[in-house]
Amino acid sequence: MFYANSAMPNHYTAMGAVAATGCLLHPRPGRARYAGAGAGLAVVTLMRPNDGVAVAAPLLAAALAVPALRAGGRWRGRALAVAAGVAAGALPWVVEAHLRFGGVPERLAEAGETQGGISPVLSLTAHLTALDGPLLCRPCDGDGVRLPALGWWVLLPALVALGLWAARRAGTAAGAGRGAGAGRAPLWLAVAVAAASMAPYLLLVPYAAPRFLLPGYALLALPAALGLLAAGDRARRSRPAAAVLVLVLAGHLAVQFVLAHAHGAIQEQAREDWRRIAGVLREHGVEPPCGIKATSMTIPLAHTAGCAPLEYGSPARPDAVVLREAAPPEWARDWPLHPVPDTYNPGWRVAVRP
Repeated sequence: MFYANSAMPNHYTAMGAVAATGCLLHPRPGRARYAGAGAGLAVVTLMRPNDGVAVAAPLLAAALAVPALRAGGRWRGRALAVAAGVAAGALPWVVEAHLRFGGVPERLAEAGETQGGISPVLSLTAHLTALDGPLLCRPCDGDGVRLPALGWWVLLPALVALGLWAARRAGTAAGAGRGAGAGRAPLWLAVAVAAASMAPYLLLVPYAAPRFLLPGYALLALPAALGLLAAGDRARRSRPAAAVLVLVLAGHLAVQFVLAHAHGAIQEQAREDWRRIAGVLREHGVEPPCGIKATSMTIPLAHTAGCAPLEYGSPARPDAVVLREAAPPEWARDWPLHPVPDTYNPGWRVAVRP
């Protein structure tokens, strides 16, 4: 939930992916669940088209190939829900691509440049480093990871494996056949969709942020929860097992609390810089209505100051330019420069139009 109140797409793609997977896996889905699956995929695709494709691909493959999901001819409804959801989410993105970027290929090319190029790369080390910060590991050179933070990547796969085993055991106890397989199919598909959603960030993006893997974590939480229940059932019958389980979970929660508290404090201090910059702007006469440019954080800085954000390279002349460890642009070299004191991140200055 660290990112839940931020303007980041990953939390919403995670919720949409879980909703779509759950609705699509109902043994007897009706119109409401088909609509729910389509709506979930529409949200995912609207937020991030690449995530929409990654989530939809295994769902569509399962609808067409898994016997438990094909039964009764319901594969048609499932496949249509997947296709309709992706199309509904992609349509606004495609329209915007033509209006703002000149077409879909142009938008994809610009997006690739923004990411530093999209090509096969294994960024597993960067994601491991980002487990305890920085929140955006770009680049991660010279940064390491504290060993306690790695517990998340050890505990989650273990619980997922235990959950899948528990589901298989429960299915075997219920009796072999199609019914048992149908009981296990949802968990395996959740794992498959999670892997598909994580793969592009692990194999194509050359940097990392913890939020990139949120959709995968959300889907893996389903079999992991079943694994935790199985571990709890075992712990009720064995005091040593109960002690180990309590220690592991308490240790994990303690590490996560420390990390969340530390990063929350960092973000609070960093965001205080925006208010300090807005104060300096007001002191030197920059008040709404106004327009500003900035070398970084343009939108939040403009919002905090009550100004309109202007693209740094646009020909429009702003009322002020906010700089961080950078020289003013050539057209603002003679503007008065004012330092911003007491900032968390050093190097902030404001150039105000005379």
